[in-house]
Amino acid sequence: MSIDLQCVCGHRMSVSETLAGKRRNCPGCGRFIDIPEKPNSGGAAADFVAGIAPPAGRLGTALVKTPEVLPGRERSRRPSGPPADTPAMKRMLEALLDPRAIQWMLMIGGGLTVVGLVIWLVSLGIFKDPRIMAVALGCGSLAVLGAGWWVTLKTRYRVAGQALTFLGCVILPLNLWFYHAQGLITLDQHLWVGGLVCVFLYAGTVFVLRDPLFMYAVEVGVTLTVLLLMADLRLIRDAANFSLFLLALGAISIHAERAFSPEGLFSRRRFGQPLFWSGHAQVGIALLVLLGSQVVGWLTGPLGLSWSGNALTQNDLLAGGLWIAATYLYLYSDLVVRRVGVYTYLAAICLLMAEVTLVLPHVNQEGLIAALAITSLAMLILEQYLASDNEKLRRHVKMIAAVMAQLPVLLGVVLHLRATSGIAASAGFVSTTGWPFVGAMILVVLTNRIAAFLCRHTDPKLSSAYFFSSAAGALVAAAGLLRQFGWAAWYLQAPPLMLIPIGYLVAARLWRGHSPERPLLRVANAATGVILVGTFVAAMEQSSPGIFRALSGRIENLYLGLTFSEAAGFYALAAWFQRRSANAYFATIAGCGALWQFIGYFGIPDSGYPLIYAGLGIVALVTSRGLGIERIDRRSAEGEPADAFRGNGLTVFQCGNAVLSVALVAALLQGLARLPQHGGNWLDLWMLLLTTVAGLAAIAIVPASGWRRSYATASIALAGVTFLTLNLLIDLNGWQKLEIFCVTVGLVALGASHFGRFRQLSQQMEDNVSVGLWMGSLLSAAPLFVAMIYHRFVAGQPSLYNEFGLLTVTILMLVSGLSWQIKSTTLVGGLHLVLYLLILIVSIAYRPEVAVGVYLLIGGGLIFAAGVALSIYRDRLLALPDQIANREGFFRIIDWR
Repeated sequence: MSIDLQCVCGHRMSVSETLAGKRRNCPGCGRFIDIPEKPNSGGAAADFVAGIAPPAGRLGTALVKTPEVLPGRERSRRPSGPPADTPAMKRMLEALLDPRAIQWMLMIGGGLTVVGLVIWLVSLGIFKDPRIMAVALGCGSLAVLGAGWWVTLKTRYRVAGQALTFLGCVILPLNLWFYHAQGLITLDQHLWVGGLVCVFLYAGTVFVLRDPLFMYAVEVGVTLTVLLLMADLRLIRDAANFSLFLLALGAISIHAERAFSPEGLFSRRRFGQPLFWSGHAQVGIALLVLLGSQVVGWLTGPLGLSWSGNALTQNDLLAGGLWIAATYLYLYSDLVVRRVGVYTYLAAICLLMAEVTLVLPHVNQEGLIAALAITSLAMLILEQYLASDNEKLRRHVKMIAAVMAQLPVLLGVVLHLRATSGIAASAGFVSTTGWPFVGAMILVVLTNRIAAFLCRHTDPKLSSAYFFSSAAGALVAAAGLLRQFGWAAWYLQAPPLMLIPIGYLVAARLWRGHSPERPLLRVANAATGVILVGTFVAAMEQSSPGIFRALSGRIENLYLGLTFSEAAGFYALAAWFQRRSANAYFATIAGCGALWQFIGYFGIPDSGYPLIYAGLGIVALVTSRGLGIERIDRRSAEGEPADAFRGNGLTVFQCGNAVLSVALVAALLQGLARLPQHGGNWLDLWMLLLTTVAGLAAIAIVPASGWRRSYATASIALAGVTFLTLNLLIDLNGWQKLEIFCVTVGLVALGASHFGRFRQLSQQMEDNVSVGLWMGSLLSAAPLFVAMIYHRFVAGQPSLYNEFGLLTVTILMLVSGLSWQIKSTTLVGGLHLVLYLLILIVSIAYRPEVAVGVYLLIGGGLIFAAGVALSIYRDRLLALPDQIANREGFFRIIDWR
C-alpha cells in the first residue's frame, strides 16, 4: 500500500507505507515533506498536501502553513540536522543530493567545461575561419541560454535549468573576447555594443525567469560594457579613470535599489538587493585601485622606485574627493538601506583615508602618528558628551575611536621594522628614527592609557584593547629609546624590554581586585609572548637559502639566554601570584630556551638538544610517579571525563610533560628541516630514533589521559620523519617518495575524516575530524601543486601525471566540500585549483596545453553530466537506502536463501 503526497509546488508523488512518519525531498522543488503516520481516510487515491518541516527543530515533524511562493523564487531548505539514528552513508547521500549541492556541481562542471574547451581550442589553433567560429559560438551561447530558459519554465528540473542558464550567461562574454582576439570587432571598433547586448539578454533572463540571482549577471554585464566603453575612449589606461568610473557606477547601483517597490513581484528585497550588493562590490574595487595607487606612490621614494604616478597620486584633491564620496555612499547605505552599523565603520575608514590623503603631504610620519593618537582620544572624549539616549550612536563612535587608536601603533611598528629589519634594508625600505619618534610613541602610550581609564567602567573589553595598544606602544617606544643609545640589535634590546611585561605583572598584583588587574595580566602575557617570538627568531641564522640554524658559539647566545631566563622568572612569578598550573608549563619552556642558548654557546651539536631534553623529561616523569601522582575522576560541564591530577609529584609531572613536549616538537622540526638537506647523517637519524623511543616510553609512564594521546601523535609524527630520513640516507629518490607518501596519507585522512564527519550525531565537528580534514586537504593538494610548479618553472617540462592528479584531487575536493559544506576541502581545493588554472591560462601564450585542456573538458563535462543525472534521478536515489533497509524491489534478493 502506498501513500500519495502533493507538495505545495504542485508535484505529486507516491511513497511506500513503510516510510510513514519520515521525511522525503520533493523532486520538483527540493523541499522536505513530512509523511503522515497513516494513509488518509480517502484511501490510496486521496492526496495529502504536505507542509514544510520547521527549519528550527532537528526532529520536528509538525506541519506549518507556508505562503505562496513566487515563480522563480523556490529555494530548497536543508534540514537542521538528520535524525540521530540515520546511518553515515545515508547522511552522505542526502547531503550530496541536496538541490543546492547539485547546483554547485552543475556550476563547477559547466565552468570547467568552458575553460577546458577554450584551452583545447586555443592549443589546437582551430580558429582558422574566425567568422564561422564566431557565428557558431554565438549560436551555441544563445542555444544554451534558451535551453536553460526552457528547462526552467517547462520542466520540473528547475535546478538543472538554472545551471544551464548560468552556463549560458558565462559563455556570452566569451563571444566578445573571441571577436577582439580574431580582429572581427576590436575595442576600438565599438565592442562595447556587444556588452550592451549581453546586458539586454541578462535583463531578459531576469524578466523571463523571475529569478533575482541573475540580477548579478546584469550588473556584471553593465560593468563589462562600461569597461569596454572606457577602452574605446582610451580612458582605461589611467587608474584614476578606472577608479572614478567604477565608483560612479557603484553609486548608481546603490541608489538604484530604491527604484524597486517595497512589495510586489519585483520587490526591493528580492531584486533591489542584488543591485545594492553589486554596487558595493564596484565601490570596493574602485577603492582598492585608489588605495593601491596611493600606497605605491607613498612607497616609491623609500624603495627607490621610478614611477611618475597617476592622477590619483598627483592630485590630492581628486583622491581625497573619492574617499569623501565613498564616505557618503557608506553612510547612505547604513542610514537609509541596511541600518546595521557596519557601513558606519567603513565610512569612518574612508573619512580617515581622506584625512591622511589631504594631510600627509604636509606633515612627517611622526606628526601623523601624533595626530591620529590625539584624534582617537578626542573622539572618545566626544563620545562621553553625546546624548545618553542615543546609545547606538555612542557605541559606534566609541568603536571607531578604538579602531583609530590602533593606527598610530601600527604606524609605529612599521617605522620600527623599517629601522631595524634587515629585509627592509636589503629592499631599500630603510628608515631612521630619532627623538621625535620616541616622543610620538610616548604620546601614543599616554593617549591609550587615558582611553583605557575612561572606559574602565563603561566598557571593560574596550579598556583591555586600549591596554594592549598602550603596551605595544610602550615596547616600540622603549625599542626606539634603546636605539638612541646605540643598542639596535635585538639580542641587546630583548633583555631590557623584558622588564616591561614584568613591570605590568607587578602592577597587576598591586591592582589586585580592581578593574585594571585582568587587562594588565593579559597585556603582560601578550608582551612576553611577542618578546619571546622575537628572541626565538633572533636565535636563528640563515645559513643557506631557506634553511635556518640556531646560533652557536657566539656572545649573542648569552644575551638571548638571559632573555629566556627573564621570561622563566616572569612565568614563575605569575605562577606564584595566580596559582595556575599553566604558568608552570610556560616557565619550564622558557627555562628550556635559556638552557638551549647557554649550551649552544659551548657548541653542542643541534641534533643532541632534543635528546637531552627528552631524557630530562623522562626523568621528571619517572620522579613524579615516584613522588606520587594519580588521576582523579572529574567531569566537565558537558559531562565528559576531564583530565585532572593530584599528588605530591604534580608540579614535577607538569614540568616533565612541558620539557618532553618541547623535546618532541624540537626533534620533529629539526627532522623536517634536515629533509631538504638529504636527511643529515646517521648520527641525526639515531638521535631521531632515540627521541621517538622516549616518546613511546612516555606513553607507558604517564597515567591514562590526554597526554598519552599527545605523545602517541608526536611519536607517530617522529616515526614518519625518521622513516623519511632513512629513505634519504639510503640514496633513494626521496622527493617523489615524499610526494606520494603525503598525498596518500592526505587522501586516507580525508576519507576517514569524511566518514567520521557523517558518523557524528551533532552538526558540530569534533576536533580530530576537523584536524583530519584540514591536514588531509593540505597533504593531498599542496605536494601535487609544488611538484607542478617545479616541473613547469624549474625543470622546464610539465608533468602530466602531477597535473592530472592535481586537477582530479582539487576538483573532487571542491565539489565534495561545496556539496557537504566542509570548509577545509572547499578552501584548500578551490585555492589550489584557481591558482593552477591561472598558471595554465598564462602558459597558453608560451606553449600549447592540448592534453590538459582535453582533460579539463572531459572532467568538467562528466561533473556537469553527473549533476544533471543527480537532479533528474534524485528522488529515486534518495529512496535507495530505505529500499535496501526494507528489502523492497530488486533488493528483496538480499533476503533469499
